[in-house]
Amino acid sequence: MKKLNLKFLMLALLIGLSSNSWAQTLSVSGVVVDDQNVTMPGVSVIVKGTTTGTVTDIDGNFQITAPTGTETLMFSFVGYETQEITLDGKTTSYQVKLAASTIGLDEVVAIGYGTVKKSDLTGSVTSVGAKELAQANKVDAVSAMQGQSAGVVIQRTDNKPGAGGYNIRIRGASTINTNETSSNGGFTPGQNPLFIVDGIFVDDISFLNPSDISRMDILKDASATAVYGSRGSNGVVLIGTKRGKSGKLKVDYSNYFGVKQAYNLPSVFNGAEYVDFIKDVAVGNQFASGNLSYRASDVDITEFFDAEEQQNIAEGVSTDWVDLLIKTGFQTNHTLGLSGGNETTVYSAGLAYTKDNGNVEGEDYTRYNIRGSLKSDLAKWLNVSVSNYITTAIQNTGSWEAFRSAYRLKPIGRPYNEDGSLRFFPTQKETQITNPLFDTKNITRETKFLQYIGDLAVTIKPLDGMTITSKFSPNMKYTRYGEYRGLYSKSVSGNASNRRAQVNNSNYFSYSWDNIFNYKFSEGIHAFDVTGVMSRFLERSEGYYNEVRNFTTDAYSFYNLGAGTDIRDVSSSFVKQTLESYTGRLNYSLMDKYLFTFTGRYDGASILAEGNKWAFFPSAAFAWKMMDENFMQNQELLSNAKLRLSYGKTGNNGQGGGLTPLSSQSFLGSSATNLGDVSTPALYITNLANSDLTWEETTEVNVGFDFGFLNNKISGSIDVYNRKNTNIIFGKDLPAVTGYSRIFENIGESTNKGIEISLNTVNVDNGDFTWTTNFNFASNKNTLDKLYGGKDITFGINGTNLIHRVGESIGSIYDYEFAGIWQSDEADEAAVYGQLPGQVRVTDVNKDGKIDADHDRKVIGQVTPKWTGGITSTMNYKNFDFSFAINTSQGNMYKSNFHSNYAWGWQDQPNRTFNGYKVNYWTPENQSNSYNQPGNAGIYGSAIQYKDVSFTKVGYITFGYRLPSDLLEKIKVNSLRVYATVQNPFVFTDYDGWDPENAGRNQWGAAFMSRTIMAGVNLSF
Repeated sequence: MKKLNLKFLMLALLIGLSSNSWAQTLSVSGVVVDDQNVTMPGVSVIVKGTTTGTVTDIDGNFQITAPTGTETLMFSFVGYETQEITLDGKTTSYQVKLAASTIGLDEVVAIGYGTVKKSDLTGSVTSVGAKELAQANKVDAVSAMQGQSAGVVIQRTDNKPGAGGYNIRIRGASTINTNETSSNGGFTPGQNPLFIVDGIFVDDISFLNPSDISRMDILKDASATAVYGSRGSNGVVLIGTKRGKSGKLKVDYSNYFGVKQAYNLPSVFNGAEYVDFIKDVAVGNQFASGNLSYRASDVDITEFFDAEEQQNIAEGVSTDWVDLLIKTGFQTNHTLGLSGGNETTVYSAGLAYTKDNGNVEGEDYTRYNIRGSLKSDLAKWLNVSVSNYITTAIQNTGSWEAFRSAYRLKPIGRPYNEDGSLRFFPTQKETQITNPLFDTKNITRETKFLQYIGDLAVTIKPLDGMTITSKFSPNMKYTRYGEYRGLYSKSVSGNASNRRAQVNNSNYFSYSWDNIFNYKFSEGIHAFDVTGVMSRFLERSEGYYNEVRNFTTDAYSFYNLGAGTDIRDVSSSFVKQTLESYTGRLNYSLMDKYLFTFTGRYDGASILAEGNKWAFFPSAAFAWKMMDENFMQNQELLSNAKLRLSYGKTGNNGQGGGLTPLSSQSFLGSSATNLGDVSTPALYITNLANSDLTWEETTEVNVGFDFGFLNNKISGSIDVYNRKNTNIIFGKDLPAVTGYSRIFENIGESTNKGIEISLNTVNVDNGDFTWTTNFNFASNKNTLDKLYGGKDITFGINGTNLIHRVGESIGSIYDYEFAGIWQSDEADEAAVYGQLPGQVRVTDVNKDGKIDADHDRKVIGQVTPKWTGGITSTMNYKNFDFSFAINTSQGNMYKSNFHSNYAWGWQDQPNRTFNGYKVNYWTPENQSNSYNQPGNAGIYGSAIQYKDVSFTKVGYITFGYRLPSDLLEKIKVNSLRVYATVQNPFVFTDYDGWDPENAGRNQWGAAFMSRTIMAGVNLSF
C-alpha cells in the first residue's frame, strides 16, 4: 500500500512538473517582409538574451518556441535594421517588417578579394548602398555618389547627356605627370581611383545602370588599398551589381520620367541694352586712348552699325539667341529585375533602358543594359558562379559651337529670312559667327559603344573554412566615333571643300585571372582569416582613325568616306600591357577585441624596363574594439568605440590612366625623307628612353576612430591621414642639342594631409515617424615637397597660368592678383603703373611701383577644393517619405572659361563687339569695383577672369508615397511606391558664369547645368 501511494505521488509530481513546463513555453509564428512587403528568407530570429533561435524559410515564414515570460524577439538580416517585437503572451502570429539600413556594424563590407563585417574593419572604408543610389535617381552612377562619402571629391567636367565626364579624387592629387599637366582644371583620369565592378577592372563606370548596383565600397587608406598594390594609390571603388537571393521569384520594376531645363544661365543684353553697351565700349576705347572726358552722349552709333543693323534697331529687333537655342529636354529610365532561387541555386536577371535628351538640339544619349547571374552549389564542396553584364549605348554630342555662338551673337540680328528659312549669318555685316540653329542641324558627332563584362568562378571547399577560387573576368569594349561637318556648319561656312568626315574605331579587351585561397579558422580566443591571391591582368587596345574632306553632298554623313576626295589622315595604333601580382593578407583577431591586418602585394608590370618591373607593396593595420573592455561596461553614453591605426605603401605606374607605355622604352615614328630626288619612308626615334624609370610610390599613415552614442542614435567616424608620394614621374627638360625636348624621370615628391568626418544621426524614431541624417566633411592639404633642382615649373592650360612650386599645391594658379578697378580719384596712382581709371588693377607684390611678371605674379589659388562636405536626410511618416541631398565644395579657383571666351569679346573694335552679359561694370557714372570698363580692360584684364568657384548644390529633393499593403494584396502586388523628384533644384555660389563645377573647362556646349523635374514608380511583386 505504501509502495502504491509512493507511485501515485511520483506520478502526480511528474504530471505537475510537465504541466508547469508546458505552461512555461509559448509558440510564436509569423512572416518577415522587407520595406516593400516582399517576404524575406534567411532572416535570423532570436529570443533576446538567449541562444534560442531560428531562421525564416524560403517564403519568409518562421516558427519559434519561446519560454513564457519572454518579452522580446529579435529579427536581423544583413543590410537591414535589426527589429525587435515585444510579446504580450497572447498574440501568437506576427508580421515583421525590416527596413533597409545604412551601413551598420554587422554589415558586410567588401575589402578586395574578400569581405569583412564593418565592426571588424581595420582600414578606412566607406560604403554607399543601393538605397542611397536609388534616392538620387541619376542617369549615371558617379553623380549619384556626389556628397555621399567624406574625402571623395567628384567634379563633373561635362554636362552633355551620357558624357560621363567626371574627375574623382580620393584624398587629393598624387602625381604631376605630363598627362596631369595637360588636363583641364587640374584633373585627369590618371588621378581617378581604380574601379572594380564585380571583380572586373574598368576604366570608368558610365556604362552601368545605377539601379543595377547593390552597393559601392570605397577603399581610401593604404591599408585598405594595398591589396591592389601598384594600382591602389588613388583609392579603389568596389562595385557590386545585384545578385539573386534564395526565395520565390521576385520581380522588381522601376521607372521615372522627367523634364530637363537649363538653369543658372548668365543673362545677356537685349537689343536696346546692347546698343547702350556698344556706346559704353566706345567710351572705354576713348578712355584707353587717354580721352577721359568722352561720354556715351558723344557716341554716334552710325559709326558702329551698318544700315541693316540700324534698321533692325529702329524696328526694335531683339533676338535672345540663347533662349532660341535652348529647349526642354527629358530623361527616362525603365529597369526590370528578376531574382530568386532555392537553398543551392540562386539567380538574378535584369533589363534596363535609359534615354536622356539634352537641352540643345542634336544632343541625346540612349543606353540599354542586360545583366544576368547564376550561382549554384553543385556539391557541398563545389560552387560555380557566372555573371554577365552587357551595355550598348549611343551618344550624340551635337554642336560645340552653337552654344558659344548663341552667347556671342548680337541681339540685333534676325534668325530667319522673310520666307521663314534660317539665315546663315544673322546680319549682312556678320561674317564670323553663324546662326547657331544652322550649326545644330549641320553637324553630327555620334559615339556608339558596346561593352561586355563578365566572370566565371569555380570555388572548392576542401576543408571547413577553406575555399579555393579560380575566377576569370573578361572586359570587352568596342567604340566607334563618327563626326560629320556639313556645308552650313560653322567650321565649313559654305565652303564645300571643307566638308569633312572622320571615323575613329577602337577595340579594347582585357581580362583578369584571379586564383584566390582563403582559410578562416579559430582556436579559442584566436581567429584567423588568411587570403592568398595569384592574379594576371592583360589589356590591349587597337584603334583606327580616318579623316576625309571635300564632299559634294551632305547625304552620306560619315558613312561613306570614299565619297570625299581629300584624304587628310589614315592612322592606326596598337598597345598591349600585362600586370602580374602575388598577394597575401592575414586578418587576425585576439578575443574579438584586438584586430590586426597584414597585407603584402608583389607586382610586375610590362611597361617598365628590366630591373624595375617588380615592386613590393606592404601594409599593416590595427584596430581596438574598446567597447569590449571591462572599463567600458558601466556606462551608457557610448555604444561603439573603436580605434584604428594603419600604415601602408601603394604604387602608381604613372600612365595617367592610359595604355601608352612609359618612356622606359624608346618608340619609333615614321616620316618621309628625301634620298636624292626620291621621297623615301623613314623611321626615327621619337623619345629618349630611361631604363631606370620605376614606380611612383605612396606611403600613408591613417589614424581613425569609430564612435557611437546613445545606442548608436549618433554614430560616425573620424580619420586623420598623412599620405606621402615619392618617385613622382615627370618630364625633365633637355638642352636642344640632345635632339629631344625632355626625358621622363622619377624626380618629385608630394604630401597630402587631411581629416575626414562622417556623422550619422537618428533624429527621431517613434514608430510612425523616423528621421535620419548623414553628414560628411573632409579637408585636404596638398603640398609639392620636391622637384628636380627645386626649380619652378610653369605651364598653361586653357589660358590658365599654373605652377608646380615646392611648398605649394600641385598645379597652383600662378598669375597677377586682381585688386579691383582703378577709380577716377586714383588716376595719379594708376598713372605710376601706366594705367587709367576703369582698368583692371593688380597687386604690386614687391611694392616697387611697377608691375612685372618676374616679381608680381604669385600663387593666387588652387584648382582643388580646400574642403568638401555633404548632407543627406530622410524622413518617413507612415507611408510617406521625404529626402534631400546637399553637397558643397569650397576654396578652389579657376580661370573661368566663360569670362575668358564670352565676356565682351572684340572690345577694342566696337563695330565687331560680341554681345555681353549683364554685370555691374565700371563707367564714369557708375564707378564699380567689380568689373572693368568695357573696351578699357588694360593690359592686366585677364586677372579679372580668375574666379572663386566654391559652391553648394542641392542634389535632389524627393517626396514619395507607398500604397497601403492591404490595398496591394487585392491586386497581388507586394509593394508600390510613387514619388516626385527635383534634381539640382538650387545652386548657391558667387560664381557668375555657367557651372562652377567645370568653370575651367574649355568645352562650350558642356558648360551649363540642368534642373530635372521627374516622377517615378517602384513596383515589386
